[in-house]
Amino acid sequence: MTSTLDRIVKGAPPPDVSLDQVAQSARRESTTNLSQTRSRRDSITAPRPQSSSQSDPLNNLPSSPEQIKLNLLILESSLRAQYLCLHARLRLYLVLLAALTLWISTFTYLLFLRPREDGKGTGGSPYWVVDIAERLGWVGGLVTAGLLWGTGMWDRGIRWPRKWVNITNRGLRGFNLKLVVIRGPWWKEALGYLALLDPYGWWGHIKGMRFEFMPKDIEKSTLENKDKVGLWETGGRHGWIEEDVAPGGDVIKLLLLPKPFSPDFREDWDTYRHNYWEKENERRSQLRAIIKTRQKQLAKQEGGWLWW
Repeated sequence: MTSTLDRIVKGAPPPDVSLDQVAQSARRESTTNLSQTRSRRDSITAPRPQSSSQSDPLNNLPSSPEQIKLNLLILESSLRAQYLCLHARLRLYLVLLAALTLWISTFTYLLFLRPREDGKGTGGSPYWVVDIAERLGWVGGLVTAGLLWGTGMWDRGIRWPRKWVNITNRGLRGFNLKLVVIRGPWWKEALGYLALLDPYGWWGHIKGMRFEFMPKDIEKSTLENKDKVGLWETGGRHGWIEEDVAPGGDVIKLLLLPKPFSPDFREDWDTYRHNYWEKENERRSQLRAIIKTRQKQLAKQEGGWLWW
């Protein structure tokens, strides 16, 4: 009983089998396995393991440099979208505040500082209808200013967008990152307020987002731009997608602090970011060209001989 248990546990051969027979059996099995391996290697349909030079399994780890750069790029795109939305809101409320200030200042001058037509001091009007209208305009402006402050529109529209970058940098400090706003010339920043008249971002000099609905398979098609327009009529094979076709990679930038990151990694991040946005902007430029071609065709079909 003990010898049988030892053979089972230790893997020893039974007493009626010699060591030479075990060696011959192992030799035959190794020859069979080698022939099967060669046949699979010569087969086209047999799966082949990837070599270490083609794919490094460490690149899929969250702590790998490639994954870190990809996550940084996703984070920067998300922060850029938030910044653009808040900046557009800030511009809208600044224009509203400027108009309200001009309104209150005008009626304050008319009601208290303007010389009267009848020569009886300053302020008001000898005509009671005009005087009542001026008083209503002045009180209406003050009430609107009170509502602007009391309803929280001042905090949401002006105070919070101005503090967003500093508060975001406080949160990014724990990740050893810093958000930097890339500002252009002052005249371009001033022209940016014209975006209120162009909410869809048709003007090229205004930085922002421009989302367009388009077929998912529009980039997989090998047709020309004029022929790709027909995909809008059929709806594409894979449905629709809302794509941002505005130029990207501007407005803000994520900087890596030099203490935790090496100079080589920071240089690689700048190169990675530059190459990505260069290719992405080229792709978006092609999409804008297709959309422009489609708009021209629609205008030509619906506008007649005055389509241009």
